[in-house]
Amino acid sequence: MSTTDTTVARFLDRLADAWKTNDGTALAELFTTDGSIINPFGERADGRPAIAAMYTRYFEGMLAGTTTTCTLDTLRPVSDTTALLDAEQIITAFTGETALAVHLSALLHRDGDTWQFIDCRPYVPASRP
Repeated sequence: MSTTDTTVARFLDRLADAWKTNDGTALAELFTTDGSIINPFGERADGRPAIAAMYTRYFEGMLAGTTTTCTLDTLRPVSDTTALLDAEQIITAFTGETALAVHLSALLHRDGDTWQFIDCRPYVPASRP
């Protein structure tokens, strides 16, 4: 695993740690100030305040008590400070059952020794017809 892969893996661990708190504001801090997300339900949030509000709403509802893990699939450096991430994200309910499994595609920005989401697109791959 390259140094970049290692720092991104640590970033994904930070995502899991923030998720465990079920704190939307803490999760939004993992995004650039102008970051964006389109969640698996097609809802878009632009900027940290909107991202925090979206996650807060979900953590107060269907994601209450959930945890998550992310496994890095591929990482494609675009520049010294930008990379395209593909990962598998599993959201686990408080019962221990899988609540949602998504593919996570994201554009990342390196900020010192860590990373932030610029654009994040967790989605459920469509079934073949």
